[in-house]
Amino acid sequence: MFIKQKINQIKKIFTRLPLKITIPICAVIVILFTVAFFANKPVQFSYAGSTCIRQVTLLPSLSRSSGDSDFNAKTIDTLKLGSVELVSLKTCFTAKAAPRAGVSKVSVAPFGGWFGKTTFAFNVPKPPIAYTDALIKPIPTNKPLVIDLSSADTVFDYQLEINNKIALCPVNYSTVHCNIASLELTQGASYSAQLVRVFDDKKVGMVAKKSLTMLTATSVIKSSVSEGLKIYEKPKSFSVEFDKDVVKANITLNKVEGAKRTEVVSTSIFDNKQAILSFTDDLARGAAYELSIDKLEAKDGSTLADLYKTNFTVSGGPKVTAVNVGKTGAALTQTVVLTFDQPLSDTQDILQFISLKGVAATISKKDNQAFISYVNAPKCTDFTIGIVGGLQSRYEVVQNEPWSFGSRTICHSISTIGYSKDGRPITAYIFGSGGRAVLYTGSIHGNELSAKRLMLAWVDELELNAHSIPADKQIIVIPALNPDGVAVGIRNNANNVDLNRNFDTADWQKDITSPSNRPIENGGGTVPMSETETQAIATFTTRLRPRLTMSFHSVAGYAIANQGGDSLSLAATYAQMTGYRNMTGSVGAFDYSISGTYDDWIREKLGLPSVLVELASSTSAEFSRNKAALWTMARS
Repeated sequence: MFIKQKINQIKKIFTRLPLKITIPICAVIVILFTVAFFANKPVQFSYAGSTCIRQVTLLPSLSRSSGDSDFNAKTIDTLKLGSVELVSLKTCFTAKAAPRAGVSKVSVAPFGGWFGKTTFAFNVPKPPIAYTDALIKPIPTNKPLVIDLSSADTVFDYQLEINNKIALCPVNYSTVHCNIASLELTQGASYSAQLVRVFDDKKVGMVAKKSLTMLTATSVIKSSVSEGLKIYEKPKSFSVEFDKDVVKANITLNKVEGAKRTEVVSTSIFDNKQAILSFTDDLARGAAYELSIDKLEAKDGSTLADLYKTNFTVSGGPKVTAVNVGKTGAALTQTVVLTFDQPLSDTQDILQFISLKGVAATISKKDNQAFISYVNAPKCTDFTIGIVGGLQSRYEVVQNEPWSFGSRTICHSISTIGYSKDGRPITAYIFGSGGRAVLYTGSIHGNELSAKRLMLAWVDELELNAHSIPADKQIIVIPALNPDGVAVGIRNNANNVDLNRNFDTADWQKDITSPSNRPIENGGGTVPMSETETQAIATFTTRLRPRLTMSFHSVAGYAIANQGGDSLSLAATYAQMTGYRNMTGSVGAFDYSISGTYDDWIREKLGLPSVLVELASSTSAEFSRNKAALWTMARS
């Protein structure tokens, strides 16, 4: 208002003066105006903020910039007459291109012409530099990377380039804050990085180039719950230990039901390298849970490398995990041990929950085991161990589901019918108590191991299915008639006598030939029945007088009757059921001489039937091939 008043006053004065005075005055004003505006005006350019100078400009709306300067001029603080700008008091400058250090000029004149032109000489300093000493230490990957500048900068933008990726770096006065998290860098890795200066979305120069090392990731080194753990107690908290001091993290506990997750209400506290997750409600028994940790921030700024998850389960009540006896074959005097997955209650009366039916027993417990002891139980007696609901663990967790286990005492007795030349026992397994015996023998030749293996498998089958043995039958199995030969894998016994050539038959011979037709002096024994094994077998068979004897050999794949009693039909049946060839009465079944055999002795001396079976394998028991036929012979 004051200036306007002055201008009006000057205007009135001029209108009153005569022309001979006003014309020279105006000429002087024009000359002064021209001189004043043609002189270069120094301007100190600033990166920190606006670059403005006090400059009176008449009719500023008519002013235009001229030349190839990197700057634009703009007048401010104008005085108007109505809508007409008469004069401006200040001129400000903005960069229209990246400022270059040195002197740069911009001219301003009415209509951009020469008259009244004012030239401004800019002194442009070098742009701010970046201080990168702080980047020597490892840096976090998830926090803004802060880099100090030597001065404030409102002119340039900045960006960080790593592995062909760009992170924007907004300027805050004299610092840049690079969004390094957007680069998804790997913790613990090193990268070559460069800070780039940008103007109008174009790179105009590299500020700094530096090798950056990321902080190593924080790791879980210990936890009170681990993958696959089953928890038996009633916890109210879990602890997790890290390799670094932790500031915060999102720790959650979820109950897992298929794809469904139900979060457990909990709180977390952090103490240096340890975090503790606490909850008030008991965890559901028999349920699965997942503990997860994410959004962790360590004191040094590092995070977890990945989402941490561990899955565990919470047990139900005490559950039997092992029983020291099988479904069959329990000893007649036995302590059955039940092993539970957790310690049993110290205060509960175990007799209220565990029982044994079938035999009398005493029951006790210790820690995670229950002991059920019986003495002199009858042979082949079924018994059942039962556990009713309500059994508690030491942590007072109740098992509500009943449990039972059935077993049976051993169904066979073992007898030693004699000893080998080297003192090894010849063992017989005896099943049933009927008056008609069926005798199964194997490995009278020690190198025919498949015969022994079949007999042992047959013993297991009889034990498992002892109740299927006919009531009128007694089944006897002798897996190895020649234990010395079996022990060293040879055909003959320790005296080099073929036991199946040593029996007192009409065709007995002292000197024999082997299956390869090699002569063996005294291979049939010095006299019939000279060997202790032969004597034991003969004595046992004579006393037993079996309804049928089955003698097993290998490896021809034959069934041959001794032609005593009903052996012809039995041999035919066995061959038909197994697929072996029935070679009864066939001449040339073997290409070596045979004499003094066990099966012929049974016919000649006892008048009883026998079937010789040659298995088709020298190693395999061929049990599945023979199983049905073995049972058929037992029932014959």
